[in-house]
Amino acid sequence: MKTIHEDFIVINDSKYNLNQIESLAWKKLVNGSVEKKNGFRTMCVGTVDENKTAALRIVVNRKVDEVHKIIYFHTDNRSRKFFDLLRNNHISLLFYDARQRVQIVVKACAVLHTSDAIAHERWKATSPQARLGYMTIEAPNTKSDRPTLGYEERFASIKPSEEESNPFEKNFAVVACAVYELEFLYLDFHGNRKANFSFENSVLKQSHWAVP
Repeated sequence: MKTIHEDFIVINDSKYNLNQIESLAWKKLVNGSVEKKNGFRTMCVGTVDENKTAALRIVVNRKVDEVHKIIYFHTDNRSRKFFDLLRNNHISLLFYDARQRVQIVVKACAVLHTSDAIAHERWKATSPQARLGYMTIEAPNTKSDRPTLGYEERFASIKPSEEESNPFEKNFAVVACAVYELEFLYLDFHGNRKANFSFENSVLKQSHWAVP
């Protein structure tokens, strides 16, 4: 019997070839950046720390530029991940949504924005509640003798005002991750499917199916 090799996979009863899978991956990432309950709203970020070991943390997917292949998140410019990226700007991003049964792994080069137009624009779009993370008196992960919020205790019950939070914009940074590799994995009871993509200067250069 002749084996038929199909150049597409089926996801939720729809067929996708390689080009369509690449578009689907970016659509899912874009949706995650704008839909708060979407599984791709958060991602695990991996950097290389000062001891040359992997350092992981969860961050929020704040914005995705599909045209230029850039994924954005925010951080404190006093944080360990910020200094990791100053030393080595290579970064990995892991997205997973159990409901969609899709995992997306991204490799990128990070560009750090602090005290510039991009950082200011994103700061202005940040809610007062989200700004609390940048209002700590000392840097993130600073040792403390007791449990602490890091910022004034009164903000545990009230939100800071614009006037109260704006002085802390100096601690705010935007990380722009320029993607050069993307792996798409679809988990299915009848067999997992995987596709890999590589980019150069925001342009898709190579793509292929891969063993899951």
